[in-house]
Amino acid sequence: MYIVNTSFMVEYAVHARWLDTMTRHFLPLVASAGFPDIVFTRVLSDESEGHFTYSLQIPVSDMTGYRRFVHDLLSEYIAVADPAFGEQVLHFTSLLKRVEWGEE
Repeated sequence: MYIVNTSFMVEYAVHARWLDTMTRHFLPLVASAGFPDIVFTRVLSDESEGHFTYSLQIPVSDMTGYRRFVHDLLSEYIAVADPAFGEQVLHFTSLLKRVEWGEE
């Protein structure tokens, strides 16, 4: 099991518009493309850093799912978000591998 994690740093000036884009357009697109187990969170911090930070986590079962999400869906997000928000919204993506643990 893998988790595709994309973190977003969103400046206050575009926050409401970006969040609307995510929740009304991009996340429904991801779900309808076969990735229904979306975890979308805002990172909470005691320090005000001039931006909001969000995390989008998508579970995928294999590398095919990872490539499909990154190449098809995330590239579609970039095509819309980069012209609309520029450097006011930055993001990076990591691939995480779930580690099974616990007593047997």
